[in-house]
Amino acid sequence: MPKHYFFLCFFFLFYATNSQSISQNKKASLTFEQLSDSLAVINKKDKKYPFFLQLYLNKAKKEQHTEHLFEAYYKYSGYEPSAQKAHIYTDSLLLIAKKLPQAYYIRALQAKATNYYYEKDYINSLKYELQALNKLNKETDSYAFYKSIYSIGLVYFHIQEYNKAYTYFNQARVYFQKSTDYSHVQGYFNSLYREAFALYYLNNYSESKNLIKNGLNKKKLLKADDAYKLSYFKYVLALNLYREKQYAESITLLEDQIDLIIANNDFANLATLYYYLGKNYHELKNEEQAVFYFNQIDRIFKEQHYSNPEIKEAYTYLIKYYQQKNIPAKELFYTNRMIEIMQYLQSEYKSLSVSLHYNFDVSKLLSEKKRLENDLNSKNKGTMYMGVLGTIIIVILLIFATYNYRKRKQYVKNYHDLLQQRKSKNTSLNVAVHSKIPNVLEVVNDTNKNNSAKELNDKTINKLVPLFDAFEKKHDFLNNEVNLNYLALQWNTNRTYLSEFINVHKQKTFNDYVNSLRVSYFLDEAEQNKKWYKLKVQAIAEKLGFSSARSFSNAFLKETGMSPSFYIQKKKNETENDVHL
Repeated sequence: MPKHYFFLCFFFLFYATNSQSISQNKKASLTFEQLSDSLAVINKKDKKYPFFLQLYLNKAKKEQHTEHLFEAYYKYSGYEPSAQKAHIYTDSLLLIAKKLPQAYYIRALQAKATNYYYEKDYINSLKYELQALNKLNKETDSYAFYKSIYSIGLVYFHIQEYNKAYTYFNQARVYFQKSTDYSHVQGYFNSLYREAFALYYLNNYSESKNLIKNGLNKKKLLKADDAYKLSYFKYVLALNLYREKQYAESITLLEDQIDLIIANNDFANLATLYYYLGKNYHELKNEEQAVFYFNQIDRIFKEQHYSNPEIKEAYTYLIKYYQQKNIPAKELFYTNRMIEIMQYLQSEYKSLSVSLHYNFDVSKLLSEKKRLENDLNSKNKGTMYMGVLGTIIIVILLIFATYNYRKRKQYVKNYHDLLQQRKSKNTSLNVAVHSKIPNVLEVVNDTNKNNSAKELNDKTINKLVPLFDAFEKKHDFLNNEVNLNYLALQWNTNRTYLSEFINVHKQKTFNDYVNSLRVSYFLDEAEQNKKWYKLKVQAIAEKLGFSSARSFSNAFLKETGMSPSFYIQKKKNETENDVHL
């Protein structure tokens, strides 16, 4: 674009930004190229975008320039948030395109299809997309042809005709994988993801998993901005693992994708992800955790007004759960919510054949609702208590969700603080593993010495210093039998002296002292040998001398401010990122 274009664009942007009027002469002096270039660089969310778009449309109308009039309406159809108004623009596109080469008419058909797609009117979306496909030349317009094939697959996928969706996605993937041009690379990964998803719904888990693994093996083809797509591959892989009854593995993989999907503001897939987490925990008989994730689905519906035919079953679980817990208030709450969901699905998914069954389902729910209301109204004082209890449960769930969020956020901060501490001080958790005490008598406060009958004398201290130094250097703290009695026996002294020495010179209790040494040892060793990160927490705990995974987790949390599983996963992710780079 010539330099004077930039100058004129800047000039008018300045006036538009400052809400100053622009003379008609100055508006008229802008060329189509200047207006088009301005629209190309301005973000659609910027208030200047509709200003220049209107100038562009007005100029095209005034000069009766058919091509630019088409482009103006095309941009409006993609910008207009109102579906009704967007249809007016797409109808205008279809009329104008008849005066232009066929390529314009194809674009108009696809714009119309897209508008119906976002309305969830999949039947009409499919109608226009197929019309566009029939006008595309497979040989001369191969990229546009298979891009349309992919779009048709999306429509079939959303109306749950997975066999047809799979066929179209498969065709698109096979075509796109033949070129290394990045537009083809993007097409390949998008098609492969959807193809694997369709196979999952067709119960072909083995082939679905193989496709996902093929995609993950080619992840280096993706640019950094598109690396998030890999999270969706793992998400589909986790769904396959659920069907294969590998529930724990499925949970781990799904939970690892939560942050990335949230960052992508993809509440639709997030809701489905929560649904499968709930189902996994339900299969593992962990009903409380299952209910937690099913409640996350309800939160998304409340905040985003979104649900889909698959995840509505979460409410069946919630109703049954509270029925078994004999909490009718909560049972009624989720019965009412499911009625609301059913009505929403009837409105949003008109194209689905299964919607015919929703009226029957709603009538059953309404009968159940009436029964519950009668039961509740007959309990008087008991009803009040149950209502209070239901409210408390809701508050607890909200607090639990908030607590988990804040805890994870604090874990991230503590993780980075730990890395910085270890880097700057070359030590682990400030544990004086190899410290010497040059003048141990100076450490002991004289006042305390006079007041404590248990104060150590100079001879005892000088005896204990090298013993503790050897204890730390030889890593004797890894022995799971180590306690005060054990050391007292080994060193021919008594537990009172040992306890007093540790309290004064290590400034810890004996258990905290030993635990901090073990945690520090793990951090040092794992930094040198990444195989530690492949071990389960229970296995690590045993190697460090802890009696159980829980005792190790408690000690690690106390020393670092995070759980060992969180720390290990962060290290795994960093290792994977280093490999990718």
